Order: sequence, then C-alpha cells, then structure tokens
Amino acid sequence: MRQIILLGAIVMFSVSLSADKAAPPDIESLMASEDFTASGLNKLTPEERAHLSNWVERYREGAVTGPEVVKKPSQMTEEEKIEYKKDMAFELPAKVLPAFRGWSGKTVFELDNGQVWRQRQPGTMKYSGGNSNVVITRNFLGKYVMKHEASGRAIGGKRID
Repeated sequence: MRQIILLGAIVMFSVSLSADKAAPPDIESLMASEDFTASGLNKLTPEERAHLSNWVERYREGAVTGPEVVKKPSQMTEEEKIEYKKDMAFELPAKVLPAFRGWSGKTVFELDNGQVWRQRQPGTMKYSGGNSNVVITRNFLGKYVMKHEASGRAIGGKRID
C-alpha cells in the first residue's frame, strides 16, 4: 500500500513538472501591470506576447543567448581580421531592368537576378547609353555601393527585396 501511495505521489509530481514545461508563464503575469504597460507590451498581439513569453522561458533555461557581440577591427586578433575581410568581400554583377537611365534621389533598381535595390545616398546622374550592367560591392564600412560599369559612376544602395 505504501508503494502505491509513493508511486502516486511521484506520478503527480512529474505531471506537475511537465505541465510547467508545456506552458511557460505568460509575460504579463511576470511583470507588474505598470511595468507591462510602460514597456509597451500591452500593444503586442496575443501571439506576439506568447512568443515573447516562450522566448523568456527558453532564455531562462539557457536555450538561447543574447545577441552576438561584434568586435571592432581594432579589437580583433589577426585571424579574426582575416575572416572579417573574407566576410566583407562581396561582388554582385547584374543588369538593371528595364534599361539603366541613371539615378535621381530615391531611384529603385530592379536587377535581372530578381533583386530590388534603392538608392541610399542623395545625388543625380543621367545616362542615355545602352549599357545596363552594374556591379554591387561592399565598402569598408559594410555599406553597399552600386557602380555602373559604362560610366564608372557609383552610388550607395540598399537592398529592399
């Protein structure tokens, strides 16, 4: 009889533990209502709050960590600098569709590979030739630059699709 009672207690304890694992506490129940509202969490949808609650639980369990800290080149070892330079190497040759006519302000460029880029820097350049070939590279600051091959002119760009 004592073994049955002990077995029952173990089963009840394990069920309560698994119930806690299945449903992490809602983020709203973890905070004072003033803090919840002041932090803007009341503006989230129920799905977004559930996702945040789940993430907090995974963080507490050590399943996720904070964001990766990116070192400045001056803080890197020589090996890290070599890898950093490899990561920075980027060159994308493409053709602007329809025909390239230059840029003016916030020009959007559709490329033959399906990507869409927007002019990131102010400036104007008119072009009436027939060459629509461009090469997109990354500069030393990590920003993208689109260079028109025929004219040799370049402008900062940002991929939007």
